[in-house]
Amino acid sequence: MIGITTAAGLLAALRFFRFYHNRSRRPSLEAQPPPLSPVIENAVAAAREAALPRPTSADPNRLITRRTPPKPPQPAATVTIGTANASEISLDALAGGCAWTGPGAEAAARALLIGILTAAERLRPRTPRVHGLLTPDLSDRLLPEMPPDFSALATAEDLEDAIRRAEAHLLAHARHHQDTQEAAHGTLPATTNSPGESTGPGTLVLLTEPNTAQSSHLTALASRAPHGALIVLALGDLPGTAAWRIASDGTVHQQTDEGNRASTLQLFHLTPQAGQDVLDMLLTAHDERPRMRKVPGARAAADQPQHPAEDTDRGPEDDPPSAPPEPAKQVKTRETIENKPVRLNVLGPVTLYAHGNPEPVGLGLRSEVREFLALLAAHPTGLIADDIARHLRLSEDPDQSAKEMKNLRRAVRRALRSATGHSKAEFIQLHGELHKLHAGLIETDLAAFTEALHHAAAAPDGPARLTALHHAVDLYHGPFAHGGDYPWCDSIRESLANKAADAVAHIAHHAEHTGTRQDADAAIDRLEKAIGLNPTHELLYQHAIRLHQAAGRHDTARHTLDLLERNLAEFGLEPDPATRALLTARPRSAHLG
Repeated sequence: MIGITTAAGLLAALRFFRFYHNRSRRPSLEAQPPPLSPVIENAVAAAREAALPRPTSADPNRLITRRTPPKPPQPAATVTIGTANASEISLDALAGGCAWTGPGAEAAARALLIGILTAAERLRPRTPRVHGLLTPDLSDRLLPEMPPDFSALATAEDLEDAIRRAEAHLLAHARHHQDTQEAAHGTLPATTNSPGESTGPGTLVLLTEPNTAQSSHLTALASRAPHGALIVLALGDLPGTAAWRIASDGTVHQQTDEGNRASTLQLFHLTPQAGQDVLDMLLTAHDERPRMRKVPGARAAADQPQHPAEDTDRGPEDDPPSAPPEPAKQVKTRETIENKPVRLNVLGPVTLYAHGNPEPVGLGLRSEVREFLALLAAHPTGLIADDIARHLRLSEDPDQSAKEMKNLRRAVRRALRSATGHSKAEFIQLHGELHKLHAGLIETDLAAFTEALHHAAAAPDGPARLTALHHAVDLYHGPFAHGGDYPWCDSIRESLANKAADAVAHIAHHAEHTGTRQDADAAIDRLEKAIGLNPTHELLYQHAIRLHQAAGRHDTARHTLDLLERNLAEFGLEPDPATRALLTARPRSAHLG
């Protein structure tokens, strides 16, 4: 519905979306990534798959055959409008102006606006190369909760204002062209730009509904606009421009003097709900909120503060429990874990250990086998064959897929039987179509990590809770299946990274409020390691700054903020004012004796 180029823009926006979500949420040992709508989940999964390395030749020893990934997206600044002959078509197809009519016109226009926004996300923090300008009535119909000026889209006051702004854009293009020509002839100094950064005003897409009084003006704008400067797109008839009638599925029929002519072009299209889902995600990626519609008799949304004041010194333990705590259970020791024949580590690189052998085993396992093991470790209750095939991108032929699944099971069995001496053991249990790791033979660090967090959440007293938290943090050696380029595991990585960071935040909060100097030093060590794994997780920096200041290490606190600023600057972001304010706040240090 939106194409792989727009999907790549959604994938780029996801990191900003998660950053602002993490900034606003409270720490929780049950942290989960924010839910994404199906249209975003599908688009992000496709974009990840399209970014995978494409095999150059067939491997005669391969265990599985991956399905063909989508074609790579167009370059970052490109906005695409649809497909023709299995290739994406860019905005250039609308040069000279275009008029869209038919039942699919608004859905196609909505997809175009989303395409402009997502192209800007791929360039961020650089300036977008394509901007959109539309009238208020179209803004309210196509993306009703979009702010008047958001990212690469702006809403004019009315059609007359939109035309004035389009003319100003053409003038800016003409001046830039003249300056470029003069610089080339040496009459003006040449401008210097960062590598890969384009100059000039870029392309403006004017999306409007023409009226009788302004139609000729719009047609003149469209006809005289230089290539790449201005595109006039009308929802409705606009004489003098190309006329496209768009069906509900996006199929284009070009209207000519000889009648309608079917085209191979099919425009991308989005329903109002799908468009709103994408817009909500993009707004969060810019730390903005939807523009609430005004309801008669209700206070205007603008009168409400978007960011209510928060007590930045409150910690995780200040939240009331959501449910009565369960009795604390004893945390598993390493000796108990290692009694099982096989230890599978997936927090960090996927690594196998046999009981009694400190060195990894199965080093010759193929990458697809490691991915298979990581997938099963992430789903301890099991996965059916169809879900495994979908995650691993196996052949869509059921017989071929079943054969390749058997190859994966056989590879695991051979490696683990050889490493452990358990010559008859079935390390992967098969119950019909359900596959799962044998819980009696294989222990995973992920299961131990999850159990330690459960004990921490249920522990009724401070020492037991702190012990479980430290144990959980000890188990987290890095991102889930680190080094594996697996499209299916991104949300799992995010969830586990947040849980590990929140565990460290709980440890730091204890050190700040009730801990000893030794607790503070241990918390600082945990925070530094966690920051290394989560370089933009602002809450961790806040804890570190407070602990350094409480210990009198004000220069170190300043360096910690500097590190955050550098890491955020790579994405065009800045620390929250509350984080900066910590350096001027009075440190709490009485308990650190």
